Amino acid sequence: MNKAALITTYCSLVLFGCTASPGPEPNANTANSSGAAGSAASTAQASPSPNPTPEKPDSTTSNPDSSKVVRVRFERGATEASYSKSFSGYGYVDFVFDARGGQILTAELVRSDGDHAILTVLKNDISVADDAAEVIGWTGELPANGTYTVRVGQMRNEARRSDRPVNFTIRISIVSEK
Repeated sequence: MNKAALITTYCSLVLFGCTASPGPEPNANTANSSGAAGSAASTAQASPSPNPTPEKPDSTTSNPDSSKVVRVRFERGATEASYSKSFSGYGYVDFVFDARGGQILTAELVRSDGDHAILTVLKNDISVADDAAEVIGWTGELPANGTYTVRVGQMRNEARRSDRPVNFTIRISIVSEK
């Protein structure tokens, strides 16, 4: 076994418990079948140890089943699209679309149950502007070509209070000039 494989095996054992397979998603049941790393993985799995159990989400963890992704589509010749959706608790709805830098985006919640819904405009999971996070509406120039997301959810304290569905309608428009 070379030094790099030995270090990887050791780090995997220390950081992830009983797994020795390097990779982005450690899994005790996955054995790497190539070369020395494969024999290290089977050696590490040969000793009896309990499989790690996934943690139950606590009240601060969002439920992945409660999030939704909607691909924004504009009718031919249209620059605006509206959607009526809902989410609950820590869930959210992502509205995903491609746009060019310099285009003007307007995203606004035109109806929301109890004004609980808020939106954030993201590119690469980062807000596109300081004033584009946790708002009811935003209009601004998009900084670069690429895929954007308008995420609609609710403030954490509201999500903690109730798991009732929040119904909302969002309007998204993209134009080339102000």
